[in-house]
Amino acid sequence: MLFSVIFSERKGIMMTISGVETDFRAAGRYARKDWMQNEDVAAFKKELLSAMGRDQDKKAPYSHLAKDGIIDYNGVIFVCDYEHNTLCLGDVSNPKNVIYVPLANGGTLQVNRDNIGDLSRAIGMFSPEDVNRILRAISKDAQCQKKLLEIDEAKNSIGEEDDKE
Repeated sequence: MLFSVIFSERKGIMMTISGVETDFRAAGRYARKDWMQNEDVAAFKKELLSAMGRDQDKKAPYSHLAKDGIIDYNGVIFVCDYEHNTLCLGDVSNPKNVIYVPLANGGTLQVNRDNIGDLSRAIGMFSPEDVNRILRAISKDAQCQKKLLEIDEAKNSIGEEDDKE
């Protein structure tokens, strides 16, 4: 067994390698205890928030503005979907008629295309970064809808040309 002498500046004494190893093992035990205590504190916080009706696992963007899962901002009603971490405006049951906007701090804003006017009235509720994301998503959606309309018109005109011949 090889023993080396190491001078520990921290303690100001001479130690052997086995002494240093023992020190590190003890420090690891203390670190594990701290970690376990942090876990206990987190569990307690989660339990407390759940009892208050603010479950940490149930998140939705801008839910701090919500009362019973509903945000009323300038007369515009948003619904918090805690299960999917989304904020919904209008009827989002038909995914083909919904614009999906990933938000900066996580979660998604889902807006029915028929409710874009309502969204413009409530745009002040969102952070500048989210406003930018929302405007880009609406612009991109408008471009896509325009292209889809052009494709449909082209398909219809091809069918009309075949009928003429």
